[in-house]
Amino acid sequence: MKKSILLMVAMTAFSASSAFAGGSLFGESSSSDGSGAGAMYGGASIGQASDSTCNSVVDQSGALLGDINCPTPSAWKVFGGYKVAPNLAVEGAYVDLGESASDGTIPIIPGLNTAANATNLTSTATGVNVSGVASVAATDQINLFGKAGMMMWDKETSVTVKNVGSTAATVTQKTATDGVDLSLGAGAEYKINDNWGVRGEVEHFDGLNANLYSAGATFTTF
Repeated sequence: MKKSILLMVAMTAFSASSAFAGGSLFGESSSSDGSGAGAMYGGASIGQASDSTCNSVVDQSGALLGDINCPTPSAWKVFGGYKVAPNLAVEGAYVDLGESASDGTIPIIPGLNTAANATNLTSTATGVNVSGVASVAATDQINLFGKAGMMMWDKETSVTVKNVGSTAATVTQKTATDGVDLSLGAGAEYKINDNWGVRGEVEHFDGLNANLYSAGATFTTF
């Protein structure tokens, strides 16, 4: 899996590097019509992630789980792209959805346990995302965009249950999963000047059953 992620990063970087044939990273593109085609851009965003898996566990377990909570962990990403046309770009990103830690209790069940079982569910998820991005100008300074692509992801989950059985033992189970699945997103970008902008967006990663709500800064070649 890690080799596959490195391969995808290398392919994205190779595709973006073709932009240097038309302009330098901090100079103007060779596009003669001023459309912006051929420009490179990059940036970073921070935000929060929501993991629908936690909510599903609570819904399915019903009253079995006590005061379990489903937090929204801090998340971040770095991204870069290349405009192949005035309103179309190819964008790659490394995404870290942070660490989600959910605590709860299993109520006392007569005959089965003598104390409430404290439970802890911890998960981390990261991935490499490659998308096609289509945009439209709402005003001279605001662009609206939508994106669709594929996310290559890794997820590690750890479940700990305390006070198990008559010896009140602690049991921990760890699992690791990965996959390649659909990603979707939409957002808006505000142009501060010819180079700098800010963007806000929401993205859904189907394989992780998770959403990312983020805001960040962008830099483009023009």
